[in-house]
Amino acid sequence: MDQPRDLESRKLPDATADGRPTPVSGAVWTVPNVISMVRIGLIGVFGWLLVVSYDMWAVAALLAAGVSDFLDGYLARRWQQVTTLGRLLDPAADRLLTIVVVIALALRGAVPWWLVVILLARDALVAAVVLVGHARHVSYPKVTFTGKAATAALYVCLPVAFFAFGRWEGVHVAAIIGASAAAGLYWISGVAYVRDVAMRARQSAARASAGTPPDHLG
Repeated sequence: MDQPRDLESRKLPDATADGRPTPVSGAVWTVPNVISMVRIGLIGVFGWLLVVSYDMWAVAALLAAGVSDFLDGYLARRWQQVTTLGRLLDPAADRLLTIVVVIALALRGAVPWWLVVILLARDALVAAVVLVGHARHVSYPKVTFTGKAATAALYVCLPVAFFAFGRWEGVHVAAIIGASAAAGLYWISGVAYVRDVAMRARQSAARASAGTPPDHLG
């Protein structure tokens, strides 16, 4: 299958050390999947800590979520524990945490609402693409390096913006600028997902017309 050749569509490594494709299993209770589940749990922890004004602990929970975002994908490939569930959990956890964090920080005044709109609009685009892909029997698009880099940058810039808000104006402004740049990368990866799903939908339709099985989800 041909892959998009532009930089933003370059996929994260999904192969073993000798170049063979990493096998995808139907396992549920793998270490990477548990880490993704913990990241989803950290969403509730972060929200509760923010409500009760334990701001430092809330930032710590957010940073832990950022570390887990890198760790689950790395271990899945390192230990050859890539699973169908993991390919759904990892991006779902990222999207959910991003939504909760930016809205919570905007309510506290730490980030501007225009940044919230930019980030949520991108997530809405990707969600729509996933639904269209599912309707056309196309699997969820693989996470790209650009998407992971954007998410990691947001996990750094948003806590810094929150911690610096009302304390160090210069640091706060720099963090908002960094988050805005990350939002740009976020959109680049979103457009790459759209192109990826569109390409595979066309290929799936071509296979279906030729009488071959479609690329089903999972």
